This record gives sequence, C-alpha cells and structure tokens, in this order.
Amino acid sequence: MQFESMLETAPKTNYDVLYPDWGAVQQPVQQNAPQKKTIANNYGSHASMGDSLEVFLRQHRIDYELLPGDHIMVKLSDHINFNTGSATPPNYNQWLDILGDYLAKRTDIDVVIEGHTDNTGSDYINDPLSEKRAKQIKARLEKNNVSSSSIYTRGFGEYVPACNNQSSQGKACNRRVELMLIVSN
Repeated sequence: MQFESMLETAPKTNYDVLYPDWGAVQQPVQQNAPQKKTIANNYGSHASMGDSLEVFLRQHRIDYELLPGDHIMVKLSDHINFNTGSATPPNYNQWLDILGDYLAKRTDIDVVIEGHTDNTGSDYINDPLSEKRAKQIKARLEKNNVSSSSIYTRGFGEYVPACNNQSSQGKACNRRVELMLIVSN
C-alpha cells in the first residue's frame, strides 16, 4: 500500500470516526435484534482476511473497535501512555510485543501509529514529541520483525485529546500512542 493512501484512509479525529463521509454507509440495525460487531458481519466478502485478526485479538484480550469505511480498519482500545515530556515507551506493554509477533507474519495488515501529548508545553515542543512517541512504537514493532514499509506514523501534538487536560489524570490519559490496523482488500 502507498504511504499517503493509508494515512489518508485512516480517520484523523473522533469526528471522522463518528461521521465517516469518506466511508461506506452503515445499514440501520433493527431495534429488537442485538447485533455483535464483528469483522465478518461488517465487511462481508473481506471477512476472511480479518477473521484471523479478530480471533487473534480476542484470544489475547486486546480490545478493539471496528471503524466504518471501505477498508477493514481496527482501532485498538489499548494505548501506550508516556511520562510528561518523554518519548521513551514503558516496558510493561507486553500486548504490543505479542501484537508485533503476529503482525510480522501478516503482510496484508498495515499499522497506523498516532502520537499525542497533553497541553503542557508549546506546539514547538509537543508536535515533535508526539511524532517521536509514534516513531518509538514503530521501532518497537520493527524489533519484532514487523516490516517498516507497513508501518505509518503521525503526530498530533495536543490537538486530539482523549481526555480533559484540566486534571493530572486527564493529562496522563492524553500522553499516549494509539494504533490502528488496516487490512488490505
């Protein structure tokens, strides 16, 4: 896949996830019929490519969210959090190494890594810091033999917070890296 196309395909904000004008129209769900979101029932003919990914994620208890659109896109719920001003990832995210081992065997899955910061400091500091955080996670996946050509990074600085920056807990929540997996069609 081309570098620009995967970064352009991946949603950039929560608004893009909620209102995907770039993706496929979702069919309404009947009120009385609870439906489990799976790759199989959301992507039909592309499901076989994502089935083993879904099985892997469930077996290793890695929470995820399926994103609407023309591609199978899986946003991981687990984040990698960082200390203030640091681009050094913590050592305790074992799920990341397990995921890396799996992705090393899958040439049909691209990874988009998004770095974020809290609002401490200026844009001059936060923008490059968010990019460094994403690149550190890329390096960790590469140590697990994930092809660097299938990993894309971008940094958002403080501009896409997941939590409110008014408390120390909110700031800690925002110092993160998020991963999105995109399965080739």
